[in-house]
Amino acid sequence: MSYREAHQELELLWKVKISKGGMRDVTMRHGHVADALIQEKVAHLEATAPAPTAQPEQMVMCTDGAMVQLTSGEWREVKTVTFGEFRPYWDAKQHKVVTQTDSISYFSRVENADVFSRSALVEWHRRGGENAHTLVAVQDGALWIQSFIDYHCPQAIRVIDFAHAQEYVAAVGRAIHGAETDAFQQWYARMSKQLGRQPPQRTVNELRLLQRQHPDHPEGEAIELAIRYLEKRLPMIDYPHFRRQQIPIGSGNVESGHKVVMQQRMKQAGMRWAEENLNPMLALRVALCNQTWHTSWREIEACVRQERYSAYAKQKQDTTEATERRVVTDADCQRMTALAERIDRKRRHPWQNHKWIFPHRQESIHKN
Repeated sequence: MSYREAHQELELLWKVKISKGGMRDVTMRHGHVADALIQEKVAHLEATAPAPTAQPEQMVMCTDGAMVQLTSGEWREVKTVTFGEFRPYWDAKQHKVVTQTDSISYFSRVENADVFSRSALVEWHRRGGENAHTLVAVQDGALWIQSFIDYHCPQAIRVIDFAHAQEYVAAVGRAIHGAETDAFQQWYARMSKQLGRQPPQRTVNELRLLQRQHPDHPEGEAIELAIRYLEKRLPMIDYPHFRRQQIPIGSGNVESGHKVVMQQRMKQAGMRWAEENLNPMLALRVALCNQTWHTSWREIEACVRQERYSAYAKQKQDTTEATERRVVTDADCQRMTALAERIDRKRRHPWQNHKWIFPHRQESIHKN
């Protein structure tokens, strides 16, 4: 919920009065601690490489990015990866075996691709990705996502999201037949069915044939790019094979992850964010959505208390040192005693100070 909603709930239900600014400061202070804990865990995993304890049988990993607006008006990409365990089961309504994914967890950050790959080690290790017997990576084919998969699980079965592949097929059809024509609707329905049930080479060959039938089309470059995209990824769009293996072919998990983790809290009407507050808020949201809030909150509170104790201990040490500096030593007493004796001697023997003869003269008259 927003700071305004939290402020109202605390005041109405719990009779706790706190300003929205104070609530924001408390939230961000704990969010920065949660963000620092993630970085510490990443460094620990890279240094020690402990064996994960989770033992998933079949795991699916989906990766994607979504945009959030800053207070400056610029936009930043929130990268999200989801992990889930899939299994086939018999759907009595559809009268067929379908693949279901459950136990979904999320990890989101605003970072470049290389840093995000390292940061995701925390959730990858917690879910036991290295121990998965079968690992499937469903994504949209972006280059940074391919690098992300190479970093964590190069042996994973890579699948282009079926809806994403349909978009490239539709791009060719709209250019040839027109976007809203009946011919396009009928052609697209047939091609989508063919893409899902026939080998991918058949669909790509038919798109090439359609391109050759219109060699001088004004959108020829867009048609060529769409077909080439599918040609380069033929093993990733072999949907009949994936269905026979009962492998997920959709990345709806990460699409819903954007809504659950980021959009529900950070893309409400009129919201803009300071860039330094993005990852702290995402760290808290990930802990909440992954149902690890109690464990994460204990770690955060422990760090906050440790920081407070360290600050108190430093303040106490500074006070002790200042007190020790004010202690008068024996040497100080001896110096003060000698000074007092000199002053007293001058008072008892004023002739030793020649200024008493001629007060207006600054120098002694007995120089010799």
